[in-house]
Amino acid sequence: MKNHREKLMVLMTVAAFVYGCGSGSSGGTMQAETPPPTSTTGNISVSLTDGPWEDAMEMVLHVSGIEMGHSDGRVMTIELNGGPISIDMMQLQNGESHLLADNVEVPVGHYDWMRLMIDPGQSHFDLASTGGHHNMHMGGDATEGLEVHHPFEIVHSVHGQFMLDFDMRRGVQHHGNGMMGGEYRLHSAMRLIDMAESGGLMGVVHPSMIDVNHPACDDAPGGNWAYLYHGDVMEPDDIAVTDSDGLIGPIAADRIELDNMTGEHRYHFGYLEPGHYRIAVTCSSEWDELGDDDHPSDPDGRFAFHMFSDPMEVMSGQMHHNDLNP
Repeated sequence: MKNHREKLMVLMTVAAFVYGCGSGSSGGTMQAETPPPTSTTGNISVSLTDGPWEDAMEMVLHVSGIEMGHSDGRVMTIELNGGPISIDMMQLQNGESHLLADNVEVPVGHYDWMRLMIDPGQSHFDLASTGGHHNMHMGGDATEGLEVHHPFEIVHSVHGQFMLDFDMRRGVQHHGNGMMGGEYRLHSAMRLIDMAESGGLMGVVHPSMIDVNHPACDDAPGGNWAYLYHGDVMEPDDIAVTDSDGLIGPIAADRIELDNMTGEHRYHFGYLEPGHYRIAVTCSSEWDELGDDDHPSDPDGRFAFHMFSDPMEVMSGQMHHNDLNP
């Protein structure tokens, strides 16, 4: 009889790779540390996208594979065909994505987590303000990779399509003194979305809440942001590495951008699970410092929210248009 610890290898089709345009792909193989109890399988595709961050000029992650934790304790590894892939996360914004694994055959069942394997030694971060080039290090919650704990299921003969949404603003944190000193570490600020169920929110932000029109805000670039929360959150909170005020921070944040064709300022949140959400708007986000709890009492006295929306419903397969007014 074959050894029960023999590794399972499953070949997968390699799709054409187009870098940074949302249609690139890498095929690969799937390995399991122990063979599944049955041969019943489904298929999975995994893509990667990113949220915006004005501080970054370039952010390259060296991705070596994907791991998935089965509820029975097995760890499945999807190895990217052709070896590791270097991806500039700055190219994966405003709905763009990169296909990491295409239609890979994996055992059916319930999974508890997914992990993006990163080689920090071949990853780097370039500051927009100084042009400084920085090597990356793994943070304390990401020593084995960028991990998201979110249950999902692989069903027999069904092709599951999932999106890993990395929030670069929360996921890249500076440790040390001064922007040029210390080091930049990667943290697991990531969401996992089943694309068969996802929807989104987008709309226009009233001009009175934009920094150039708001007397309380500095009109330097980078201040206009929308923060996303679950619908049952009663008060918005800032982005902080360590929470000390007991308030719930945002699920994601999106830069409010000017549409040069219409003159309108717009926000956009894609890849959301069905449910209710609320959005807070600030025009002083440059003062939302990761190391501080800047709300409701900003130590610098400059960060504040200017509105907090009523709960808005997101339904599967729909992009909902909701304008934000003071």
